Amino acid sequence: MVLKLLEVLRKGLNILKDRIKAKEALQAQLAEKKSTSSQDEQRLDDNANANLVDKRQVLQALENSPDHERSVARLDGEHILFVYSL
Repeated sequence: MVLKLLEVLRKGLNILKDRIKAKEALQAQLAEKKSTSSQDEQRLDDNANANLVDKRQVLQALENSPDHERSVARLDGEHILFVYSL
């Protein structure tokens, strides 16, 4: 079960990386004063992707732990929310 959780977290982290790349591309468009849609602007306002490094560290810690279940149980509130959001 925990290995399945790690696989889901890896996939979720990859999706998150893709969203951040898209957000960066939109920011570049705005910097060049190109027009964007309201949907694109809404994506720019999304702060859920703010700390990718921290999320990557959580995933690495879980992957490297000999007891995955205990490691998940020991996560703090913010990291638990990250795990369940993916």
